[in-house]
Amino acid sequence: MLKLIPEVKTLQIGEGTLTKKAVCFNGTLADGRLTKALKALPTANDGAELTVEVGNEGEGYELWIEENAIRIKAQGPAGAFYAIQTLRQIFCHDTVPCLYIKDCPDFAYRGFYHDVTRGKVPNLTSMKWLIDQMAYFKMNSLQLYVEHVFEFEETKDLIQKTGYLTKEDLRELDAYCKENFIEFVPSLSTFGHLFELLNQEKYAHLRVLKDYKGHPNRWFDRMAHHTIDPLQPESIEVIKSLIDQYAPNFETNLFNICCDETFDLTQAYKGTEHDPAKLYVDFVKQIIAHLKSKGKQVMMWADILLKHPETIAEIPEDTYFLNWHYSSNPPEQDIIRFAEMGRKQIVCPGTSIWNRFCEQTAEAEKNISLMAEYGYKHGAVGVLNTNWGDFGHTCSLELSMYGMVLGAAKSWTVATQTGDAFDALMDFQCYHHEGAMATLREVSELNDGIYYSGLCVNYFRLAKLVDEPLSTTLVKSIGEIQERYIALRDRLSDEVWEKDEFRKEMLLAAEAVCVSAELAHVHWPDAEPIERVTDTASWLAKYRASWMARNKESELPRIEAFFDACEKL
Repeated sequence: MLKLIPEVKTLQIGEGTLTKKAVCFNGTLADGRLTKALKALPTANDGAELTVEVGNEGEGYELWIEENAIRIKAQGPAGAFYAIQTLRQIFCHDTVPCLYIKDCPDFAYRGFYHDVTRGKVPNLTSMKWLIDQMAYFKMNSLQLYVEHVFEFEETKDLIQKTGYLTKEDLRELDAYCKENFIEFVPSLSTFGHLFELLNQEKYAHLRVLKDYKGHPNRWFDRMAHHTIDPLQPESIEVIKSLIDQYAPNFETNLFNICCDETFDLTQAYKGTEHDPAKLYVDFVKQIIAHLKSKGKQVMMWADILLKHPETIAEIPEDTYFLNWHYSSNPPEQDIIRFAEMGRKQIVCPGTSIWNRFCEQTAEAEKNISLMAEYGYKHGAVGVLNTNWGDFGHTCSLELSMYGMVLGAAKSWTVATQTGDAFDALMDFQCYHHEGAMATLREVSELNDGIYYSGLCVNYFRLAKLVDEPLSTTLVKSIGEIQERYIALRDRLSDEVWEKDEFRKEMLLAAEAVCVSAELAHVHWPDAEPIERVTDTASWLAKYRASWMARNKESELPRIEAFFDACEKL
């Protein structure tokens, strides 16, 4: 049985096998990207003769494998690229059967949305690794969540402290995406979530909540109360400036303006002469008008409009609404609403990595599966799978891959089912290690035993920086967490995987959970004494090494300072 992700639409296995698992291609291709993609296949002069027929446009393809010949017939260059990815995956098997495949995606838009603002600013090597994974699993759009981590003139005094993406970085990534048939779409906060911008003295007067004093917990603080005031004429000029600096670094004509979670408008203006819903839609329309004047087509998050559905009709017809929900039981009615209005929507599930050291596999698979199925049922344009980094983005990119690949699988073939069979596909095509998914689920369940965000919140309470009651942090007993961690540690420490970065990250995440759990326990009032099985300083040193191999320093010193402070409570 072939193990392919995504599942192909038609697969007919014939008699016989490919004589030699290599290709010989002597033709020429008009699209140089395909010539480069073919280099990922094993080649030999006596390999199977490969012929490639490419039409003008389309993502569908047909693939024939005979004992001494392979033929690809694709609707367009993208289809040929995806046929090559399928062939790469087939070549991972010990033997290659003679076969016929006919395949095409269920969704035109198949995207991944990666947060680079709330913790980790990835280096180019890390981003190219992500793009390679996306291409292999046939995704065609990438967005990075950005608030301030770019060389904006308005935040130039801050970015040296946090790490940032340069114009050169973005243009290099744009070109790399294009090589892999991925559209690199700019995404920029332009209304809410402007924490760093509005925390500066020179822009504080533009914050909707004029008297907001901030919160000692920076990770919590950045999530709230940083909406720009649409009644200030200067506000739209600042937003235009940010857009004008950012947009030229991308070839696409799409632009995601975000505009989510602007709840401060209601808090500030409810009961006044200003209607918060009207303030919202009028400001959004100004942002859209500016982008349309530059030939751009707009995407935006749909959450605020769903709270004020009477305003949806005011948004230009060609706008893409990004309809997000992250629970295991997302509301189908939200998707139905846009479908009934005949508006373009992209459904946006999530990988469930936020506030964690390891993705929440059970939550992610239910959420991603249902959102994709609802989107397909109600005519959505596509799927944009989100990978948020709340509370410092402590989870590694490697431990976001199950959610990412499941999103890729469901957006190509929506009928894909999760469970043991899909786990086996992940082991084979993603992790290259039998039992990797079982281990990932163990680490995920271990992480379920503690609320990391609760540990962060309780530190500020125990340190008497805020006067608030403690919240529950440990869901499982400290003894159970330690026992499970030790079992994982002892097993994983003795193993070596083909793609060993996944094993190392699972081991490091398990240790992080146990460190956090032990700190949460020992500082809880009247807690029973325990013998610790981890050392915070030792774990932090390994965590730093892992972080810096893939990312700029960004929020790492803040995470280190937090754990050091927890030790000293």
